[in-house]
Amino acid sequence: MEVKKKKKRKSGIFNYLMGGRLFTSDIFTKNAMLMGLIVLYSFLYVSNRYQHEQEILKIYKLTKRKNEISNNLLIIKSEFAYRCRLSEIEKLLTEKGSDFQTLSVPPYIIDKNN
Repeated sequence: MEVKKKKKRKSGIFNYLMGGRLFTSDIFTKNAMLMGLIVLYSFLYVSNRYQHEQEILKIYKLTKRKNEISNNLLIIKSEFAYRCRLSEIEKLLTEKGSDFQTLSVPPYIIDKNN
């Protein structure tokens, strides 16, 4: 009279997940709202991060463009200052054939009382 004992199979987490018993168990049904909330928050996090990266790239491009414009403005200002020098104006006028000459003596002050 031998009683055969059935060996209990140890079910590990791998067998539990791969066997398809996860979706039929109470664990999934009880925590379905929590899992859905976690998925929703992860989507919001990823989309917010993507938008933030796009804004950073836009700011970087705008600062690069601003630096280019300020450099061009500096070049134009220096060229303008160079062309407004008295010596440059005299040179341009003599090249054009004008009889312009600078005064070698200072101008006189006319006094009305004398």
